[in-house]
Amino acid sequence: MQSVKKYKLVLETKSPFRIGGKKDPFSALDQPIVRIGDQVVVPGTTLKGAAREEIEQYLIRAYPAEAEMKPCIPSSDRMLSLDERKLITDKMYKGSSCHYPCDPKKCDHETTKLGHYICPACYLLGAQGLVGFVTIPFLYADTASSEVPATRIDRVTRTVAEGTHRFYQMIPVGAKFEGTLTIILEDKIKKWNLGKPRPLQGHTQGDLWLKHGEWNMSKILKELIEDRISSITRLGGQKSSGAGEVSIAIQGI
Repeated sequence: MQSVKKYKLVLETKSPFRIGGKKDPFSALDQPIVRIGDQVVVPGTTLKGAAREEIEQYLIRAYPAEAEMKPCIPSSDRMLSLDERKLITDKMYKGSSCHYPCDPKKCDHETTKLGHYICPACYLLGAQGLVGFVTIPFLYADTASSEVPATRIDRVTRTVAEGTHRFYQMIPVGAKFEGTLTIILEDKIKKWNLGKPRPLQGHTQGDLWLKHGEWNMSKILKELIEDRISSITRLGGQKSSGAGEVSIAIQGI
């Protein structure tokens, strides 16, 4: 009872690339990359985090004066850092993570005068207690990895510090990862339609950002999904060492 749109995603590495996995106790490798079976993968959680960051930054840049367009910080209120709280005070973000349903007794602390509502990022990617419209995939690659040595230099002796010589895995330039992104356009059972406010119940204004008529399905697909995912250019670990440059092509199928 759902109508969906699917996109083929192709991520290509533009510099050495790695997303680290857990240490394998049966190998001598200290820092392996993430695999499922024999295939190297970019986990959906990693790609979702990068997509959310792109959406957040776009909303902050493009809609600085519209409170209903502010993204939330996807963390509970008690886990917010001092720096994150300052971003909320400075009105860059609307508050801690969106959630549903809303208990009036627990939502009195909402930082905006608009009361409880769901931000655009959580509308697409899901909030606590509420699924979104976008399913972010794992991306798979049939590619070989290389082992790279890593050491730490002792600042006094200017030689390799004892016990710091280890190996980690990297994916070479030009590797391609592929997966399928799925967008719900309509859910007839829930009466959800992409681009329209959902019929959420209780003490909430729900999808407040969609109640003014500026947004529709086509605009959301283009500006908040297609353009944002194709804007991802860095991913994975060791970015400060030059790793993690990528390009992502997105094509409707």
